[in-house]
Amino acid sequence: MLAACARNAEVSREALTSWESRYVPAAACRPTVRLGDVRGGDGERAGTLVVRLTSVDSQTLVDHTQLVVAPLPPLDTLAQPVVRLEDATDRPAPLQASLRPGRYLLESRAFGFDSRTDTVVVRPGAGDTVTIALEEYDDALRNRHNCRPRGFRHAGERACVTDQITTVLVLDRARDMASPRFRYGIGLPAGDSTDVRIVDDERVCERAARVYGLDTGPPRRVVVVDAVAFYVVYDPAEPVTLGELNQWLVIDRRFRVLARLQL
Repeated sequence: MLAACARNAEVSREALTSWESRYVPAAACRPTVRLGDVRGGDGERAGTLVVRLTSVDSQTLVDHTQLVVAPLPPLDTLAQPVVRLEDATDRPAPLQASLRPGRYLLESRAFGFDSRTDTVVVRPGAGDTVTIALEEYDDALRNRHNCRPRGFRHAGERACVTDQITTVLVLDRARDMASPRFRYGIGLPAGDSTDVRIVDDERVCERAARVYGLDTGPPRRVVVVDAVAFYVVYDPAEPVTLGELNQWLVIDRRFRVLARLQL
């Protein structure tokens, strides 16, 4: 009976492999290029690059923009210096530069938006227009347009996150929650706050991940901390949002919810 329960608690391979198709990046996550006319001349003739910085949800140009255009190998900064463009006005306009043919790295910024980096090819003698859509800070933080790969659990990955870099924040937060003052303040069971440790048991992490994710959505990878008499659970890659903050889950040893905290 215990073996059957353990098997039923496992996440199926289908659940681990099918979720990614539901999180397709928005079309605006990739820059779009409109090829212009090519003037006559040799293959070393400079090309003109016009860059339009918009928002993800609109084709309207955003204001107060900055653009850094850096050559990529085989070009170097001796043959083609780095170009820095800025439009600090309230009447946005496309940014434009004359560049030697080759590949370039574009670093785009605008006030109130998350910066992004793209690559583009400048053609000899051509006048091409690149449209780059920026995400507002909060949208980028929440990855609302799926521009970044989602961090839910893939096939072959463990449910327990135990690497030291990722767990430092969760351990510190769990130690605070395990303190007598915090336990008493929100009615958590008593215990010794000095004995706090990372859980490395897949059965515990899988069950805790489902409770953390409200039993909905793709399988998760979570940090689970044994804080004595209860577990602290957090998904560092895809945290559940509660308003503008993230959910930190506190459950007992039977996986019953003691608190869903907004932190």
